[in-house]
Amino acid sequence: MAVHTKVSKINLLEIIKNYNLGKLQNYHGIKEGIENTNYFVQTSKKKVILTIFENRVKKSAIPKFMEILIFCSKNRIKCPKPLADSKGKFINEIENKKYGIFSFLDGKSKNKWNKKDCFLVGKTLANLHNKNLRRSFKLVNDLGILSWKVLYSKLKHKINGLIPNASKPISDEIKFLTKEWPRCLPKGLIHADLFPDNVLFNEDSISGILDFYFSCHEILAYDLAITLNAWSFFDGQFKKEFFNEIFKGYETKRKLNKLEKDNINLLLRGASMRFLLTRLYDMVYVSENELLEKKNPIEFYKILKFHQNLENINDYIK
Repeated sequence: MAVHTKVSKINLLEIIKNYNLGKLQNYHGIKEGIENTNYFVQTSKKKVILTIFENRVKKSAIPKFMEILIFCSKNRIKCPKPLADSKGKFINEIENKKYGIFSFLDGKSKNKWNKKDCFLVGKTLANLHNKNLRRSFKLVNDLGILSWKVLYSKLKHKINGLIPNASKPISDEIKFLTKEWPRCLPKGLIHADLFPDNVLFNEDSISGILDFYFSCHEILAYDLAITLNAWSFFDGQFKKEFFNEIFKGYETKRKLNKLEKDNINLLLRGASMRFLLTRLYDMVYVSENELLEKKNPIEFYKILKFHQNLENINDYIK
């Protein structure tokens, strides 16, 4: 569930008034998503989304996220567009938490996807990467490779209870990744969380990308690796055709250079490690009362093991 903060009708009426949105007609909490509280709001003028930023999002980073979404909207990236209130402010406060109002995007995420969907996802990701190459968003990746040792140190005595005999292999892999991690690949703004539940489809086309809250300045091909992991495994099985279509779609808009291709296995292993560790962390440290949908870390441990048995790009696309 993603309704961490309850909003009263009285408070919502005041918000709608401040944003000149007309008369309230309907509203309800949105269960999808895990990071923030989201409400669908229907007024006499338009449909909007009220997002309340919860504790997992740094308050200091919220203005930068708004800047990213405004930039993407102006550059025809289909994403929630921040709306300004009557005073021109994009960020306000309720219950001691920051909030924003965003445009509503039609469409739904898919639980099952096909090759055409994957092609479009790859193409859309490359389009995002291309749009921001001339713009500097210096958001540090708080969950990048330098954080993995820290996360592991907090988890090492708990891991084997969640995934039998996994603690040492995870430690060994972090050491390997830290030593071999590429330092000179092209960087820019990445989404960093382009999972199926963050992509909206309207019939056979992508109608929107959601949840830019992990966006940061990072290796572009690492973002592709995150996306490949998220979409190329279905019911625990690697789908080579999905991997290929994402890759093809991506390269219609942005060609990977040789160094990026040579490091794709390493980046896929790193992308697996990132989500393995954060899922383990949530299982150990997030209270059941926080209404956070905890996702199974074993999924990404298996994905990591899969990549450890491969070496280069040809193992995936041929």
